[in-house]
Amino acid sequence: MNILILFDFFKLSALKYLHLILFVIANCFNLLGQVSPYQSGAYLPGISGVRDLTYPEFEGLTLIDYNLGLWANKLTDHNGDPLKINQVIPSFEDSEISVKGAGYINSLMISYTSKPIKFLGNARYMAWINPSFLTVNVRVKNFSEEDSKVIVKAGDSGFGDLNIAPLYLSWQGKRLDFTAGYLFSAPTGRYDSNMDDNIGIGYWSHIFQAAAYYYLAEKSTAFMISPVYEIHSKISDTNVKPGARFALEYGISQYFTERLEVTLQGGHVWQISEDKGEDVYWNRSYKDQLSTIGIGIGFWAVPNRFYGNLKWSKTYATKQNFIANAFELQLIFTAPFI
Repeated sequence: MNILILFDFFKLSALKYLHLILFVIANCFNLLGQVSPYQSGAYLPGISGVRDLTYPEFEGLTLIDYNLGLWANKLTDHNGDPLKINQVIPSFEDSEISVKGAGYINSLMISYTSKPIKFLGNARYMAWINPSFLTVNVRVKNFSEEDSKVIVKAGDSGFGDLNIAPLYLSWQGKRLDFTAGYLFSAPTGRYDSNMDDNIGIGYWSHIFQAAAYYYLAEKSTAFMISPVYEIHSKISDTNVKPGARFALEYGISQYFTERLEVTLQGGHVWQISEDKGEDVYWNRSYKDQLSTIGIGIGFWAVPNRFYGNLKWSKTYATKQNFIANAFELQLIFTAPFI
């Protein structure tokens, strides 16, 4: 039996980091011709900035370039413990897996913001699209008392799934902002359950998001909280529908000058319903989860025109997911004249 081990899981986990939602999808320990039991959705908290969904100060086009480097060194099982090889390949002895993976992802988001719409209470309409490209290298090693060997050592690259947000609306108050909308992830990346070189996740994800902000000191301090609900279609060429997910993000943004910003943010995502379908061969009661924390520093090189943010984040308290570190460089260019 040909077993496709951790390589696919790491590739798709890296891809999810880019989704704006953005977010650790998996295709781990995939039996050839079968869908993976590790389906972690398409949304990952902590990738977008704390103030990304505030009421926009200007209309027109905005270009956002996400550059993400990801390093993973541990994979957990459904209890949150280090995954052992015999949990997925019973013929192997009881031993832990050493994972060393690294990936780079680039995603260019093109966003449009309207003028205030009077009949909607001066809300601004927003929409965006962002394709992504990723490259990943991974090595998986199996440790035991008698022997240790590399199971997988591979690399891959390609264009991933396409994310589109057709409808977001944002309202502004004196101390409060509120934004809500819908986005989806289209399975445009390469995916085939019979292949081991998948780049996409193989199914549609529909994401409903809201974000609320509270401001202090003339908006130099912002507190953010954002709930997210995610549902999925069936996986391509299978009778498997991944369970729904619920995520909660929160963060603080502090401007120390008109240009210099420091952010602290965290988030959690939980699988809240079981995977469904006749092709589900794993224990449906197992549900994945993930938490993340991050800190960033941002600077407006050209006020209201060009902004850069460098952020470190780490996942923790995971189930059926990676423990990983990530560094992200976010570049924003506004073009209100377009």
